[in-house]
Amino acid sequence: MTSKVWLSRDEDFRPGAELFRSERLFGLWAYSATHGQLLLRADAMPEGHARLPTTVEVLFRLADAMQVQTSYQGLVIRCATEEEAAGIYDGLPDHYCHAENHHRVLVLESQGVMGYVLAGGVGWCEGELSDLQPSFFNPFTPYDPRWPAKPLFGVGGELDIASPQEVAEAFLTGLPVGVRRDRHRHLHLLTAVTEEDGRRRPHNLGVFLTEADAEEARRLVEPHVASCWIEPLPVVL
Repeated sequence: MTSKVWLSRDEDFRPGAELFRSERLFGLWAYSATHGQLLLRADAMPEGHARLPTTVEVLFRLADAMQVQTSYQGLVIRCATEEEAAGIYDGLPDHYCHAENHHRVLVLESQGVMGYVLAGGVGWCEGELSDLQPSFFNPFTPYDPRWPAKPLFGVGGELDIASPQEVAEAFLTGLPVGVRRDRHRHLHLLTAVTEEDGRRRPHNLGVFLTEADAEEARRLVEPHVASCWIEPLPVVL
């Protein structure tokens, strides 16, 4: 069972109100420039390295400015008081005007250290995260029918792209059991449509390791078919 909370309304953010508290060990997991998404994840307690049965993820959306740590041994998220918010805005560039900015100022506290995120909303989710699922916040959707290979949709740092050596090793030695599939590399699927007696049929012709090879194959196939195209697909490692 998965529990989810999402806060985005003005009444959700009373100055000084505590929104979230956990004793888990959180890590800065992903950032996407698309919609300014910042993701923290925790699947272990501070005193151990073994994975817990459930994973907790915290997502900030429309995150415009932040002062965050790479890890938090225990985490509290609360709304800044009016005095704290004014002090944070004073330390930001002039275009961040406190009176005109509609972001919520959220304070992150851990072991006596304070940071902040200016965000439009924040939410969290706890449940059993499959080793093949990149994140609770980027699930498979029929509106974009391809397997999500990143924790967050949109433009990100692409730090989860596997090297050619990792792909080769996976083919030669297999994949370890019980390890998250956090790495991926795109392969290139060449698809063509043939036409015979007025009937069109799609065919998956081949998968190519490099885009250059796929383009060369498309060039050779294209004169003989009604249409053909290349689609990048993630190989999840």
